[in-house]
Amino acid sequence: MNSMRSTRSFPRSRSNRTAGFTLAELLIAVAMFTVFAGAAFSLMAQHLPLFNQQQGMAQLNISMRNAVAQMQVDVVNGGAGYYSGVNIPNWPVGVVINNNVVTSSQDCHTGTTYGANCFDSFTVIVSDPNTTPVNPLAGASGSLPVTAGTCTSNTTVTSSMTSLYVLPPTGVTAATYAGNFNSGDQILLVKGDGSKYTTTKLTANGGTSIVSGVTYVLLTHGLTVVGGTNTTTDDQTGMSVNSSDLTTDTFCATDWVLRLTPIKYDVDTTTDPTNPTLRRTVLVQGQTPTANGVPLTNQLIGFKVGASLITGTTDTTAYNFNSSTFGTGYDYTLIRSVMVSLVGRTVPNPGPSYVFRNSFDGGPYQIQGVSVVINPRNMSMAD
Repeated sequence: MNSMRSTRSFPRSRSNRTAGFTLAELLIAVAMFTVFAGAAFSLMAQHLPLFNQQQGMAQLNISMRNAVAQMQVDVVNGGAGYYSGVNIPNWPVGVVINNNVVTSSQDCHTGTTYGANCFDSFTVIVSDPNTTPVNPLAGASGSLPVTAGTCTSNTTVTSSMTSLYVLPPTGVTAATYAGNFNSGDQILLVKGDGSKYTTTKLTANGGTSIVSGVTYVLLTHGLTVVGGTNTTTDDQTGMSVNSSDLTTDTFCATDWVLRLTPIKYDVDTTTDPTNPTLRRTVLVQGQTPTANGVPLTNQLIGFKVGASLITGTTDTTAYNFNSSTFGTGYDYTLIRSVMVSLVGRTVPNPGPSYVFRNSFDGGPYQIQGVSVVINPRNMSMAD
């Protein structure tokens, strides 16, 4: 029997090698990647400080312009106020400026440390539109009754009396009107013709007092100096601190009492001397804290406030940055317009990789300034 042989052929085993990198090729690729990555990281490292600089400048620019915009809104309304049915004189003061004067031969900073003389302050005088002005009737209950709108004698003397009796506006109860006044509030007493004024600081919340069957609103305040001037402690606005030629301490029932809601702008240099901060403070009990206010912009190195003045019918052509020379001294009724100048810096970068130094004071930061002229709305009424 013949053995059968399979005609099936078995293919020859072939070596099918999978394609890939040799060790030499891998080493070359790694070397090239290292070179390219190093170049990319080096380029990024060179441009990162520039990016941070631009970000810092943008942040500084935005914060300073926002601060200026807020000041414009407030100053434009300086002294403004309207009360339907109440005929009262123009406010004696719209913007109170206090300058820290630095002569041309002096400097307000030492190196990159900026002191208090680099910064002015100002307060915008605003009356509370929700508290209708009333007549000051008496400083002592023994002088009552007094008819509002009459003046037979000066029955209110702020330098010797700490009480102030008034009647609430028509249609408002004494308790409701008294609730508008809080301890620490500043009130303005102004003559009926606008010729003289003073301010007092309330030492208690408004209350009521019944005298001879009539319910009065009782306001308790600190004493002024004879003549109506005040210490800075008793006058947060500063409007009655220096103006002895404009103030008085005697009033009668034809004069007016107004509750103020003043707004102060100043620079905080004590919380962090390395970061002077411009702040806005509403000087009213229950509003922004008078100790801190609301920060508007940081790293401020200059804040100067000047005023164009009107004397008679003539305007000054230059802005005066020394408020002690306004008229006979601090006569804020002469203010025509206000110039505000801010100088700020980016956050200092003392790191060794930050080689930039500005040409202004040699500090490791960039500097930017902005200046604006603001015309308070009520200041042009002398035309």
